[in-house]
Amino acid sequence: MRIWIDGDSLPRDLRQMLIRRGRPAGSRTDHDEVIFVATRGLPDVPPDMTVLVAPGPDAADLHVEALVREGDLVVTRDIPFAERIASRGIAVMNDRGEVFTRENAAERRSLRDAAAELRSLGMAPASPRGSRRGPRDTKSFADSLDRILASMKSGKHI
Repeated sequence: MRIWIDGDSLPRDLRQMLIRRGRPAGSRTDHDEVIFVATRGLPDVPPDMTVLVAPGPDAADLHVEALVREGDLVVTRDIPFAERIASRGIAVMNDRGEVFTRENAAERRSLRDAAAELRSLGMAPASPRGSRRGPRDTKSFADSLDRILASMKSGKHI
């Protein structure tokens, strides 16, 4: 199994968690293959776990979409990308531990788009982009990651 990570936006503490859980491409261990896809170097990620793609709109997403397959896991903060991956029946989660499925991804994107529209009309406060992840979010991510990987290894579909 491969864990594909949208490396440009994943917080550092989660990068380290995934590095500890994984193995580089081509090595032979019981750990899962972990691949960070990014448009820039990630100094805290080993080079043998990184795929650099040319900068451009959705460059990392397009690379992952072309190579991901059923049985893999994708970690991203990008909701439209998560929706596309989940619609193919591939496991996907975000940095807060939220798991996207065929059933909930479109709804999640719709809510995000509606909130953006309300903000653009001045009917809602500014985006909470500056909100910080806390220890609860990190624990939620770790718990969701454990659950997804255990389920996938037992042959159950997310």
